[in-house]
Amino acid sequence: MDILIADIKYLKSYKIFLFECFSNGLLKYESALHDPKSYLHNIIVDSPQTSSYFCMQGNEILGVIRCRHYTTPYIESVIGHVGYETKPSARGKGVAKFMLVWLQENVLTKDIVITCEANNLASKKVIESCGGQYINQIYSPEKKNEVKRFQLALTH
Repeated sequence: MDILIADIKYLKSYKIFLFECFSNGLLKYESALHDPKSYLHNIIVDSPQTSSYFCMQGNEILGVIRCRHYTTPYIESVIGHVGYETKPSARGKGVAKFMLVWLQENVLTKDIVITCEANNLASKKVIESCGGQYINQIYSPEKKNEVKRFQLALTH
């Protein structure tokens, strides 16, 4: 597996990733499916504030990870500084942990807040296996769900 910065040259693979994620219940990608090229372009253009990376195996995108280089109360309490998704067919194969460790070692410049929905046990396990220290659990009206918050330290 390799981690590469998100780039329009991976559009074909990104479309496949989006479709599989959406088809397996990741509804946030519905709008991306209408115009994947523009969606990916916007991710790339937003790079001064948010860096996005693809976890690749050959030409296949196995996962996507984002790091927000700024903070707001919403980031601190609900979505965290890092967000990631693993392609459903690649789950359980260490992709999320690989991406998060890579981010800790190569991108993070300070300790950050990372969150997951309280019922997402796989993500909780990944965060904890990377050294995430539990802060608390809150109810997010935006997500209409409980969210677990963790402090994630640098590893370098």
